[in-house]
Amino acid sequence: MNILYNQDTEGCIQEAVILEWIVLAGGILTAEIPAELMQMPEGMKEEFYPYEERPEMILADAHGKSHMTFQMLDKKLNPEETGKAAQAVREYISRMYPRNELSPVHLYRKGKFLSGWFAMELEEAEEVHQHVKAVLSVQGQMLLTTATYPEQDRLKWEVLMKHFYETLHEIV
Repeated sequence: MNILYNQDTEGCIQEAVILEWIVLAGGILTAEIPAELMQMPEGMKEEFYPYEERPEMILADAHGKSHMTFQMLDKKLNPEETGKAAQAVREYISRMYPRNELSPVHLYRKGKFLSGWFAMELEEAEEVHQHVKAVLSVQGQMLLTTATYPEQDRLKWEVLMKHFYETLHEIV
């Protein structure tokens, strides 16, 4: 267990965020994520992910306001193709959600895995949320991760996502 923010630190205005290690992507990766994220209940999965091929791992806080998903896709992906793959996912999402504004694709190079990611705004339960999609190459396959969180938590989650990318490690 790790504390990313410590609210008792002088000048800290962020509530404490406790992190814990989790095994994901079919048991081949570990990373640190907020401890408050647990396996999403089935009823909540139906509400937030009402389609057949939903991600294999969906985690959420107790209220369903913040969630992360992890899904190994049956697509080959070499690390040097990460940016191109993230751009293809972005173009697909742009066609699916033409009214939503999407950020450009960014590459995050710290940590063991290059991450190609972009963000978009979603309106869920009459609230504005940020939704980040990231593509990574893991053992030559594509890993798609998402994080969805309330707009007012954007700064906290930007740090959490960087920390997530930096703590990703393969289980050997």
